[in-house]
Amino acid sequence: MRLIYDEDGILVRMTPAPKFLATLTGTDEEKMIHLANKDLPTGTKYEIIYEDLSDTTFRDAWEYVSGANEKTSEDLSLDDQYKYNKLTLEQQLEHGYITQEYYDANAG
Repeated sequence: MRLIYDEDGILVRMTPAPKFLATLTGTDEEKMIHLANKDLPTGTKYEIIYEDLSDTTFRDAWEYVSGANEKTSEDLSLDDQYKYNKLTLEQQLEHGYITQEYYDANAG
């Protein structure tokens, strides 16, 4: 499985690392949705595909055209944002992930 999405008129294909996928729970589709939410900017339109894209003969001609299965990336939960180091120190303090002492020692 892969994710495909448009980035400034260019088709981007994302192939997840099997080791990373193995750390996630849920169906294969749920894992891919999690990956999209983790790695794509919020609001990015994408699709999960099963096609083999190894033939790159006409790669420069590929275009992303949205289909019936198009999804939109969403924000990760706070716990996942913390897990993937996507929260600022201020956000970590605000939501109780770190102590004031830790913040004081590391902010700046």
